[in-house]
Amino acid sequence: MRFRVMVAFQKVQIDRIKKQSFSDQIAEQFEAAIKSGTLLIGTKLPSIRDLSVQLKINKIGVITAYEKLSDHGYISPKQGSGYFVTYKVKRNYKTDIKSFNEILENKNFNTSNFDFLSEKKPNLLEKSSALSQLQIKECLPKIIPFTNSFSEGITYLGNGEPAKALGLMEDLRAISRFVLSSTHTAIFSYPSSQGLPSLREVLAFELEQLGMPVLNASQILISNGALHALNIVLDTYLMPGDNIAIEVPNFAILFPILTNRRLQIIELNRNSAQLIISDEKKKEIREKKPKIIITYTNCHNPTGGILSSIERHTLLNLALEINAIIIELDIFKGLNFDEFLPPLLSVMDGLKKTIYISSFSKTFAPGIRLGYIAASEENIQKLILSKMTTDISTSILDQQIIYEMIIRGILKKHIQKVKESYRSKRDTLIAMLKKLSPQNSQWNYPEAGLFLWFKFPEGGDLNTVYERALEKKISIAPGHIFYPYGTKSNEMRINFATLEPVQTYSALENVFTIWRNSSSRKWILKK
Repeated sequence: MRFRVMVAFQKVQIDRIKKQSFSDQIAEQFEAAIKSGTLLIGTKLPSIRDLSVQLKINKIGVITAYEKLSDHGYISPKQGSGYFVTYKVKRNYKTDIKSFNEILENKNFNTSNFDFLSEKKPNLLEKSSALSQLQIKECLPKIIPFTNSFSEGITYLGNGEPAKALGLMEDLRAISRFVLSSTHTAIFSYPSSQGLPSLREVLAFELEQLGMPVLNASQILISNGALHALNIVLDTYLMPGDNIAIEVPNFAILFPILTNRRLQIIELNRNSAQLIISDEKKKEIREKKPKIIITYTNCHNPTGGILSSIERHTLLNLALEINAIIIELDIFKGLNFDEFLPPLLSVMDGLKKTIYISSFSKTFAPGIRLGYIAASEENIQKLILSKMTTDISTSILDQQIIYEMIIRGILKKHIQKVKESYRSKRDTLIAMLKKLSPQNSQWNYPEAGLFLWFKFPEGGDLNTVYERALEKKISIAPGHIFYPYGTKSNEMRINFATLEPVQTYSALENVFTIWRNSSSRKWILKK
């Protein structure tokens, strides 16, 4: 079990009778705690002042102890932040890196753990429903550039990508060289199906700091992105014909995933301001008892909204009442513009009936396909086995790169910088909308992430707008692709993160002109 940081620090004691110096006593105790894994990589040590006050000794003793630990590679100073553990605990990878076959060949292995896999699962190779095919063929090209010829010269006003982290290229090159030199033999073996232990340790530590009861790395499963993580959970707990509750609108690829599994969708209306669960909807949920509820608590895609404390309690209580699992998606982690956030459902529930999913695609780089799941010990074991049936492991290089980005503090600084940039671009976009948009248009004020949800007035044909905008090399993300049955919508998602303001202004000006021309009514610019 991993102790909380301050609990471990409180064990540092000074024996004033010993002939051994105070600095040596401190250094030895920290060294033992680090080697045993009590203090993990990335753990911040107490400040020199705090520890000297706690032990009632001169600061020089603490400084000398920290310098000794630093000289031996156990800790490293970070300017303005203090000292952090950098020593990597050596592990027995013979037991940690096991192939699927090795596990199955274990005579003591309890095959009952596979009961949930022996049940009939949806045949994903059989012909998809017409709806799924239509959504994939017609809707997704509107927001995802599949080929270079499609994407060349086009301005994407509503795509799902974050801003390119070009400022990190030098750091990435240095880290990549380091990773390749330090893991040059590891790439020739299958890594642990559960994921790189050191990466899972720092992720567990981060989640524990948020209040989540993740006591150690065994409660973390690394995946090939958030979508892969979601598929793992769905494969584990759902059968064809099962009910699932999701927020609508939602990200476009979700609907083909659910319909291919022959799942029955219960829609939870989530507009740009709130999650609306009426008494009638509560009655439907109690009657149909969905096995899983999927929600974005801290940043909804596509609206950028955040669930209030009341909405979180309502959703959690409803899930507990019908014994449903909540999948909490937190893929925009760290991109909230308000520093105060209500507790995650996974914190409120203690991971009893919640499964937490996050990734690095929206906060860093979509090309590094890395996500992770946090769950109870019982659930995580089932999820590991499910992952093994589809994809034995995740790229060791991607895992090592992200790990180094985290422990060096690069990722945290990057996210903070990106958040400030997005906040500024959001405000600029809203100013543009006030000037350019048709009268009676509506939009939300995004509280997080990189998207704004825009609603045109009644009267225009958004499909026509899409086609004509594309002729001008502008791609929009029309609202109907964010609904499960392609429901006609006069909304669109706007990405304010990727474009420069001058590009956004030009694209919006063209789109709104096209909309006015397609409308049966004449609209005037807002003054």
